[in-house]
Amino acid sequence: MNGRQEWEQVRRGERGLEKSMKLLNSKTLFLNKGIREVIPIVLIIPSIIFLTVFIVGSLISLLFYVGNISYTFVEIVFRADFQTAYLRTLRVALIVALITTTLAYPVAFYVLHMSYKMRQIMKALIWLPVMINPIVRGYGWMIILGRHGLVNTILLALGIINEPIKLLYTELAMIFGLTELFFPFMFISLLSAMENISDETIMAAYSLGANTFRVFKDIVMPLSIKGYVFGVTIVVTGCSTAFTTPTLLGGPQNATLSMLLAEYVSILLDWRKACAIALIILATVLAISELASVIVKKR
Repeated sequence: MNGRQEWEQVRRGERGLEKSMKLLNSKTLFLNKGIREVIPIVLIIPSIIFLTVFIVGSLISLLFYVGNISYTFVEIVFRADFQTAYLRTLRVALIVALITTTLAYPVAFYVLHMSYKMRQIMKALIWLPVMINPIVRGYGWMIILGRHGLVNTILLALGIINEPIKLLYTELAMIFGLTELFFPFMFISLLSAMENISDETIMAAYSLGANTFRVFKDIVMPLSIKGYVFGVTIVVTGCSTAFTTPTLLGGPQNATLSMLLAEYVSILLDWRKACAIALIILATVLAISELASVIVKKR
């Protein structure tokens, strides 16, 4: 065998090896693609199992405890204490949503113009109340709003009132406590939405002669509406299901749905009606979330 034939054999061997490597690479890419597609499914399986067992299972158990659903719901809905608690819960939730909107929008817009470092510090400071134990936070408000608390002491010292006024164990006290609790959620939702607005858009508005108010009203608010709807959903649903803060600041005479639910479970021991109230709370929260989703889709 001469040198030319040996060279051709080597070349054929190299071409065969190259084809084998290409085939191996294509199979490896196919396997990697398959693994990448399978991994998310595998990772989500524990969450699906958890949701199925603990949420769907809980709903089925609630329906089991309720028994005759239509009769139990009619029995609950037409009770005066339920109607009062339901309306109070929605009223307090909407008022808190309005107050947090009024406070969070300008604060978020102001923080948006800070440096990155200062913005992170402000986020941490505003988020601080959420990290405090709700019982500690509730007792703090009781000290401030009590008959001999900080507010009454200041009003008496200024001569605005002649005797202490009742602030504690009222809807107003509940609104104060829930506003402090859910303001950070509204703030973070709005700030996150505002951070997605490009700086060029805002600078273009300023360069065209718009003042800060016009930029806020015509640019920032319309472009942050999705974040606002998300924040309102969290605030309203959170207020509808809150228990510790309304109990400590509102008292039993200002019962909300969560407090009424606890009363039926721990005092009256009527699990059937308690389960019906729990389902009504869940339906209310889901309706609010669905309404928010519809609003976002229309935008």
